[in-house]
Parts: sequence; structure tokens; C-alpha cells
Amino acid sequence: MPLGTKTWLYTKSIAELERDEYGVYELLDGSHNIIYIYHGKIRSCLLKHFEDGTHPIAGARLFSVEYTWTREKSEQRYKKELAKYRQEYGIHPKFN
Repeated sequence: MPLGTKTWLYTKSIAELERDEYGVYELLDGSHNIIYIYHGKIRSCLLKHFEDGTHPIAGARLFSVEYTWTREKSEQRYKKELAKYRQEYGIHPKFN
């Protein structure tokens, strides 16, 4: 289950609409499996993961976001989500 209440199609035009505020996000594949969890300024981070970005994530089709508004809170929330995923599946997401 994604951390945000909704998932969005992972396209540049949609990612560019996100706020560039601190939060945590998940990238999901076409089957809604979480493949990456991270934190930071949301718009900037999301744009890095496209094929022509600095940290491309192959197979990302959807994303989910939760804004935390501060760097500290985003890092805490990220660690919590990553630990939750590892506890449930025994591994980290594919690209973490």
C-alpha cells in the first residue's frame, strides 16, 4: 500500500506539478509494487528519476507522495517506511 492516499501516473508533466517541499515518496511499477522509497524536496527528487535524470529508476510508472514540510521529518518518515517495507518483505525495494 503506497504511503500517500493516492497514486499518480509518473510522467514529467505530472511530476512538475508537485510542490518542491520536503516529503517522502515512493515509486511504483505498473503492478503497483513499490520499487523505490526516498525523501527530499519532492519535485526535484521526482524529476531526477526519469530516464534522462541524474538517478534514473527503470520501470517506474506511478508515484505516491506525503509532504512533511521539513528535512528532519522527511528523513524520519523515510526511515520508518523503509523499515516497514523491510519488515514485511525481508528486503529493501528493488532500487533502494
